[in-house]
Amino acid sequence: MPVLEMSIDGYSGRPPRALKTLIDSGADGTMIPIDILEAVDALYEDTVQMRGVLGESELVDRHTVAIHIGPLTIHGIHAVAIPTGEDGIVGRDVLNTLAMTLNGPANVTQIALNES
Repeated sequence: MPVLEMSIDGYSGRPPRALKTLIDSGADGTMIPIDILEAVDALYEDTVQMRGVLGESELVDRHTVAIHIGPLTIHGIHAVAIPTGEDGIVGRDVLNTLAMTLNGPANVTQIALNES
C-alpha cells in the first residue's frame, strides 16, 4: 500500500511531529494516532459518529491540524483520533487538494498542489 510521509501541526506553537501514513482514496477523512495529536496539542473540535467499511459506527474525537508534506502545507484538516500505535490514514479530505501520481513498479509517490 502506498505511504505518505508528512508532519502534523496542531497550531499550538509546539513543533510539528513526523508521521508516516497510508494513502487511502476510499477513506473520506484523515485519521491520526492520538499520541501525535496530543504531542502537537491539536485543538479538539468535537465527537462524531464514524462509520467503518463494514457499516459499523463508533464515536470518535476530531481535532483541527495543519499537514505539511515537504514544502506544501494544507490547513484546517479535521482529523479523527485513532489509538496510539495504529498507522495513520490520509483520506480524501487531504488527497482531493493534491495532484498525485502513484508509480507502483518504482515504489514512488509524486505529489504537487492542485493548480485549480
